This record gives sequence, structure tokens and C-alpha cells, in this order.
Amino acid sequence: MYAQLCKRLSEEAPNFEPPGQPCTFKLLLLNKCRTEFENRAQAFAAFEDKALSPDEEEKRHLAKCKMLGNIKFIGELGKLEILAESILHRCIQNLLARRAAAEHHEDLECLAQLVRTCGRVLDSERGRGLMDQYFARIETLSASRELAPRIRFMLRDVVELRRGGWVPRAAVTAEGPVPIHQLRHDDEPMPRRERERDRERDRERDSLFRGGLRSRPLDDVLAGLSLQPAAALVPPPDKLFGNGFGASRDGFRQRSAPGYYPRQSNNMHYNKHSQTNAQGNGSKESGSRAAKSRVYAAGALQDVQMRPAANSLMFTANKLSKPQPQLPLAPVQQNVLTPAFASTPPMMKESAITIKPATDKKDKPKKDKGAAKEEACRLAIEAAEAAADEEPGAALDDAAPGAAAAALRRLRALQAPDKVLRRCVGAVLERALQGPRGDAAALGGACRVARALKRQAAPDALRALVLSAHPHARLARLVAHALEHKLATLAELGAWCEAAALHALMLEALQELLELVGAERLRALYDESKLNLCAYVSGGAGGALEALEARGLAGLVPQLRVQAQLARQLAAEPAPHALYRWIKANVEPAVRQNGAFVSALVALVAEHVTEAAGSGAAGADKAALEREKGLVEAYAPLLTALLEGQPDLQLAAVYAVQVHAHHHRYPKGMLLRWFMYLYNLEVCEEDAFLRWREDVTDAYPGKGEALFQVNTWLTWLQQQESEDEEAED
Repeated sequence: MYAQLCKRLSEEAPNFEPPGQPCTFKLLLLNKCRTEFENRAQAFAAFEDKALSPDEEEKRHLAKCKMLGNIKFIGELGKLEILAESILHRCIQNLLARRAAAEHHEDLECLAQLVRTCGRVLDSERGRGLMDQYFARIETLSASRELAPRIRFMLRDVVELRRGGWVPRAAVTAEGPVPIHQLRHDDEPMPRRERERDRERDRERDSLFRGGLRSRPLDDVLAGLSLQPAAALVPPPDKLFGNGFGASRDGFRQRSAPGYYPRQSNNMHYNKHSQTNAQGNGSKESGSRAAKSRVYAAGALQDVQMRPAANSLMFTANKLSKPQPQLPLAPVQQNVLTPAFASTPPMMKESAITIKPATDKKDKPKKDKGAAKEEACRLAIEAAEAAADEEPGAALDDAAPGAAAAALRRLRALQAPDKVLRRCVGAVLERALQGPRGDAAALGGACRVARALKRQAAPDALRALVLSAHPHARLARLVAHALEHKLATLAELGAWCEAAALHALMLEALQELLELVGAERLRALYDESKLNLCAYVSGGAGGALEALEARGLAGLVPQLRVQAQLARQLAAEPAPHALYRWIKANVEPAVRQNGAFVSALVALVAEHVTEAAGSGAAGADKAALEREKGLVEAYAPLLTALLEGQPDLQLAAVYAVQVHAHHHRYPKGMLLRWFMYLYNLEVCEEDAFLRWREDVTDAYPGKGEALFQVNTWLTWLQQQESEDEEAED
């Protein structure tokens, strides 16, 4: 429910971010989820290595419930596609990391909760390889004797859940006692005593209900029943009820007889007096029978009529003992409720209620949904083929001439629902991909018709084609035309092509789009998407530059060429003032204002300083740290001149330092030293570090480990900023 609420808010909440960025609510939600996930173990830190009091045990239990609830909430967000699948995979990998057994219990509980929640979504064709690796590790852990039995069985349940197709075992709840034959397996022999007991019980039941009442004489059946007139009788607490049977034995017989259906009347209510007496008697069957007895509700207790029901044996006995006069037969009215007692006039007159026969659903004509869907898809494909022969800019509205517009008018006349229109969009794109024509006119016409039909459905249909197991040779051209007609955004295409197998498709689509819209328009689309094109090219900076130049896409990332030149300049003349003069002379101002260029510059400077000072190892001595500090102080004026008054560029510099520490596998204290260098030398302001902590992005690796190392310092920094603001006020 909460995940559905967050989905609704992410779509409808006001957005305070710049255009093209995720909404403010989604950013805040993802930041909070990331913080809760990475700090999940801090709640248990206060309860470790000591004996716990009952209050502390309760607090620890509440903290554990909160942690598992947060993990389940993260999984539900992933099921609703608020969190990307890559983030869920990263969470699972973090929880499966090798740790000591004592520290692994809470993580494995979180893992089991997360996999139970969103495992079915992740276990698709795209992520099945990773899931196989996860479950191989889970099966190994479930057999480890170092873990507690409860954790091992929990992991085995997760493995069993996947083997069962992610369908949990249904809990069967029976209403009342379960027969013994349902509890015993078919192949399990029944004990001899129980078999004899069951056969004896069956014989008694058969003799009682099947032929017992018929074979007994009428005098025996009516023995003990009072056949007196029922003028003002009040039954004793444990005697007869309204139908003339005893509360325990005979009442049970009548209700259990085949074909017994008690008649009901709309003039009757529960006999509360009889029900109370039956409950006092302590018999469950008597209480149930008393609750079902009904009498006319009128006047005082002495006026209550206790005449037996029409289907009772007493009523039959009265008719047998006292012959009734012959009365003319009244016409029988169909579907009319008559009083239950024919011989007693009704105490309350009510109009007859006529029951109308229910209409049979089979008689209603059914709509041929299949034919309507096929007709809609046929008209959509016809419109796309006609649009391919028309001018690219021809209108497709209702008032437009041409065969394409006419086919669309016929399609709109069908008033097809959104589901059918979505299928039409998919059929049009598939036809353009698989059809006989594959030229630009056919692809462009298909995209124009898809936009006119239902533009919101185009990204889903296009995504299905991109993620298909066997992509077509025309797919890159179709994607380029879809981007040109704004059926999807470049950012969406980048998200679809995150897998390494689709990187080539991403680059081919950009090549086709370059031919369609030109370099300037492609550059604007690329800048708007905030993509990192280098992530789709392997081989490092040098290999990425060569691959992009071969495809004609190097202009999208000019910082790659500048980065290569900058590395050569830094190796040839590393002096800070010489490097600054070279940047002023060779790097355009627009490139200097680019975050990628700043990240490359800071990363190169950090690598140069670390190599020159020899402080990259985990156990660097004091002299190496002093040399490192001196070199950073020498480069600080250069970095300050480029980053001063630029919050976005300062954030890029902080990320560059994070990547530098991640490249060296986070030696103890390295990231904290560089953060303090940037802050104390006034290269970056406080807001840059606080924004870095709250920012959510997948472009830079190692964010979780980096937060763990500098979280204490960031907390101190935030407190200092709050105190300064209070002092100014």
C-alpha cells in the first residue's frame, strides 16, 4: 500500500527540479531508501557484545522489524519500477558479500526478505544469469554449519520458493474438524482398530439416515412428542422447539437428513427466550438449534404461537390423526412467498413479494473482442503503410486528407480501449521492423502513426523490441526514427541499453540519429539526457575515444580528447601554473564548464599527487602523507580558479575524488584526507559535500563504501553548518 502511494506521489507530486530531472519526491525517496539500506546495521550496534535487559531486547526486536520492513519496502518499490533493477541487484550483491558468520545473520535475513519480495521480477530472461549465481551462493550458505539453524532454514525456504515458480505454499485452513482420510496419505496404511471404528460409524450413519426413519413405525417415530394444540404453549428450557423435534438427538437427525432445507418466512424472528435457555443447558447443538428457531413477533409472551412447522412430523401426525375437510384448490402463484403456516392467519399483513427470475448471462450477446482487436491492428498497419507514401510532414488528424488519415479515422470510430491502442502501436512498430519495406519513409511513417495513435504507449513497445532476444538489423534505424519523433527519450534508451550486450545497439542508434538530425541537434539531445556515453564503450579513456571517433560520435564527449591531451601535458610538465596556462589556451570555456572535464582534471591531479607522494598504499608513512599534503596545496589555486562559485562543478570534483579512492580500493583514511583537503583549502564548499551525500546516481562506482568511510566527518560538517547558521541568526 505504501509503495503504491509512493508511485502515485512520484507521478503527481510537484517537481522542483530542473526539466529532464527526476521529480523531487522520487529523489528524496531514493535517497532515504539508500540511507536506510546502507545504515541498516547501525541499529544493532548498541546491542552487541553485552547482556541485554528485557527492555533492550524489545528495542532490538523493534529495530529488527523496522529493518526488515524497510527492506520489504525497497523490494515493493522495485516491483513498481520506482527503483531500477540494477539497484536491486546491487543490494542483493551487498547482502551476499562474504563476512564473518556473526555479522552475516542480519544481512541474510534482509536478503531473504528482499528476494521473497521482488525475486520474481528479477528472475527474468535479462537477470536470470545473476539470479543463478545468487542462488548458488544461497544454497552454499544454507548448508553452512557456521550459520544458525533458523537462518539456514530461511535460506532453504527461499530456494524452495524459486523452484516452485515463485508461488508460495498455500496455507489451507479448514472450517471445523478435518476428516481423518484427508489427514492421512493414500499410501499410508490405516490401523486396524481405526478401520473397524470407521466401518461401524458408517453402518450406524447409513442405518440412521438412509433407511432408519422409513423402516420404523409411525408410532415409534412420534413416541414422546406432545400432540396437543399449540395455542399458548411455552416450551421448557430443554424440550421441544418449533419444529417438534428434541434439541439434541432428533434435531440432529432432521438437519442431517438428505434433502433437508428449512423453510423461512419474512414474518419471523429469532426466539431469544429459547436461545438463552439452550445456552444455559450447555449443549452446543441445542444452542445452535435455539438460535435457528423462529416464531411470530407480536404481543406478549403468552400470545406467541408455537405451532409446529409445516414440514415437521408433528404437523404430519395431526393431519393423519384428524382428517381435514376438502377445500377447493387455489391457483398457485409462481415466485410468490407465502406464509410458512397455512392453518394460522398471519399476524402481520404484508404484500406479496414477487421474485423476478434472474437474467441468464449466457443469453447476453458477447462482444467479439478478438475481431475488434484484429480490425484495429489492421487499420493501424494500413495507416502506417499509407503514411510511408505521403510527405513526412503531412498531418494525421481527423480533418487531414489522405489515405493514412482516413484509416486513422476509421480506427478512431471503433472506439477501441487503451489496451487495444497499445497493441496497435506495438503492431505498427513490429510491422515496420519486420515488413518488406525498411527504408526511412516506412520507419518514419510507422513512428508518425504510433505518435498519432497513443504516444504514451510507444516507449513500452519500443522497449520490448530493444530487449528482445534476437534484435533485428533495422532496430537501430527504427530507434533513431522513434527518437526523432519523440516517441522515447535518449535517457530512456540509455536505461534500456545498460546491459553490456546492448551497448553496440546504443552506439548504432546514435549513429543513425546523427544522420537524421545532424550533429548540433544530436548534441542538444545528448546534453539534455545527462548520459555518460563512456559507460557504453569499453577500453578506458583512450579506447573509448578511438571507438567514438570511429563512429563519428567523439563530438558528443569532447572531454575525452581534452582528457587525453591533459594527461600528456601533465606527464610532460606537471607544474600547476604551467598546467593552468595550457588549460586557458587549449580548452574552450564551454568545455571548462563541463562536469566531465572537471572530473577528469581532478582525477588526473589526484592520481599524479598519489604517485608522486607514494601515499597510495594502505600503510603510508607520515613522510608520504606530508608530501601528499604539500602537493595538494600546490594544486589548490588551480582547482579553486576553475571551481569557484560553481556548485555543480564542485560536486563533480567530489565525485572524482571518490572514484580515485575506489580505484585504489579505499586504503584506510585516503578518502577522508582528500575530503578534508578540498574543504580546508576552500576548493569545495560545505554544500558540495552535503549534496554528494544525498545524491543518488549510478554513474560513479563505490558510493556505499565511500559513505561508510566519511559519514562521521559529514555529520560533523552538517552540525558545524547548522551552528554557523544559528549564530548568524
